[in-house]
Amino acid sequence: MDVPTAHATPPPDARVAGDGTGAPRERMLLAAMQTSPDAFVVIDHEDRVEWWNRAAEQLFGWSLDEAVGRLLTELVVPEQHRAAHHEGLRRRAAGGEPHLGADPVQVEAVCRDGSRILVELSVGELEWEGGPRFHAFVRDVTDREAARSALEHSETRARMVFENAPVGMLLFEVVDGGLGRVVAANPAAVAMLGYTQEQLRERSWRDITHPDDRRVDEEKVPHLLAGELEQLQHEKRYVRSDGREVWVASSATVIRALDGAPLHSIHQLLDVTERRAGAEELLRLNAELRHANAELARANAELDRFTAAVAHDLKNPLTAIGMHAELLAETEPDGVDLRRARAISRAATRMNALIEGLLDHSRAQGAGLRRESVELGPLVDDVGAELALTADRPIHVTRDDLPALPVEATLFRQVVANVIGNGIKYVAVGTDPHVHVSADEDHASGSWTLHFSDNGIGIPPESRERVFEMFHREATDYPGTGIGLATCRRIVERHGGRIWADGGPEGGTVVHVQVPTHDTTGP
Repeated sequence: MDVPTAHATPPPDARVAGDGTGAPRERMLLAAMQTSPDAFVVIDHEDRVEWWNRAAEQLFGWSLDEAVGRLLTELVVPEQHRAAHHEGLRRRAAGGEPHLGADPVQVEAVCRDGSRILVELSVGELEWEGGPRFHAFVRDVTDREAARSALEHSETRARMVFENAPVGMLLFEVVDGGLGRVVAANPAAVAMLGYTQEQLRERSWRDITHPDDRRVDEEKVPHLLAGELEQLQHEKRYVRSDGREVWVASSATVIRALDGAPLHSIHQLLDVTERRAGAEELLRLNAELRHANAELARANAELDRFTAAVAHDLKNPLTAIGMHAELLAETEPDGVDLRRARAISRAATRMNALIEGLLDHSRAQGAGLRRESVELGPLVDDVGAELALTADRPIHVTRDDLPALPVEATLFRQVVANVIGNGIKYVAVGTDPHVHVSADEDHASGSWTLHFSDNGIGIPPESRERVFEMFHREATDYPGTGIGLATCRRIVERHGGRIWADGGPEGGTVVHVQVPTHDTTGP
C-alpha cells in the first residue's frame, strides 16, 4: 500500500486496549474506531494486518481474529493490483515518496465471498514500536458510484435526445410562477426560429411568441406549473428572427425538484405552418366548390324547368301533326301521299318518344322522393308481363328471390322497366331475349346491389360509361332516344346509389344498380 507519513497520535494496540489495561483516552479512541461506519484497517510495513474494526469485518467478511497476521493482499486486494501494492510498500520502506495521500481515492477491493466492490480510502502512516504502521479509512461506494454512473448515463441519453430530436425543443426557466428566459434550445428549434443558441438564451418566451398568442400561455402556463395540468398542448405562433410567423403544435411539460417545485418547462415544437396553410386553402376551395355546386344546381333546375316547358309546349302541335298524318293516310289508300303521310306519322311518334324521355328525365330530378318499402320481386314480374304484351317475339324475364328496398315506387319502377327494356331490345336478330335479375347484400356498406343480366349484343368496354350520358346512343341501328339510361342514373343517384354496366360472363351485358338500405340523401 503506497502511503504518506502522517503526524498523528498512534492508535492503541487493539489487544492491550481490549484487555482494559489502556488509558481511558486509548479506550475512548478504540471505541470510536469500533463504532465508525467506515472500515478502519491497520497494517505493518510488511503488509500484515494488525487490526481492523467491526465495519471492516462486515465489509470484507473476515473477522478480526481471522485477519490479524495475514497479508492484506491475500484478504482484500484483487490479484491484478497486488504487484503495485507491494511495490508501493517497498518504495515507501526505502524512503520514496508515496503515490497515495490523505485525499480519498477509489480502488477496487475483493471480499471473502469473491465479490468485487468499489471502495474509497484515505491512507495515512505513523511510527510505532517496531517500525512504521499504515492505516486507512475505507468506505464502500459501490452503490453510490453505480447511482452516479446511472445518473450520468441518464443525463447523456437525455442530452442526446434533446440535441438530436427531429422536433424543436426549448427549455425555459421558471420565474415567479411563470416562464422566463430560454435556457437551452436544440438544433431543430434553432433552425425553426432562425436565432442562434446565444440569441435565444437572451430572449424570454414573450419575446419569441406572437403577440396575439401570448394570452393563452399567460392563462394556462400557471396551471401547468402548479401541477393542475400534466401537459399543455395547443397550437400557437412563434416569431422568427426575420419577423415571419411560424405555426407550431406545442407540447409543454414541467421538470420538478424532489419536493415538487417547478425548475424548468420543456416545450416540444412541431412546425405545422404548411399544414395549416394547406387546411386554409382546402377550406377556401371547399367554399368555392360549394358555391359552384349551388350555381350548377340552380342552372340545372332552370334547365330542367325549361326542358319541361318546351317539351310540354311541343306536345300539343306534335299531337296535331300526328293526327293529321293519320287522317291523310286514311284518305290516301296508296301512292306517294300515303308513304309521305306514314313518314310524317313515324317522325311524329319518334319526336313524341323524345319529348316523353325529356319529361321523364326532368321529373327524375325534380320530383320529391316519397320512399316506401317496395317488394322488388313482384315489381320485376309486373314489368316483365307488361313488356311481353308489346314484344314482337317471345321474351323471358326471370329472377332470384329479391329484397324489399326503401325507394320511391314510381321512379324506381322506371329504372327497372328501362333496364329490362334495354335488355329485351338490344338483342341479335333471331334471338329470344332473356333478362335475369339477381341481388346480393353488402352488410359493410349497408346496401343491396341488383344485377340485370341479358343475352343481348353487349356494350364495348370503352363505351360502358358513355351509355349513361344524355343522348348517347351506342347501337344506332336500334330505336331509341339516348335518354333512358341517363334518366336511370339520375334516379339511382338521387336514392344515394350508383349504376354501372359490365360485360356478362357469356356475352351480353350486366347492369348493376346499388341502392342503400337507408336514406343517405335527405328529403
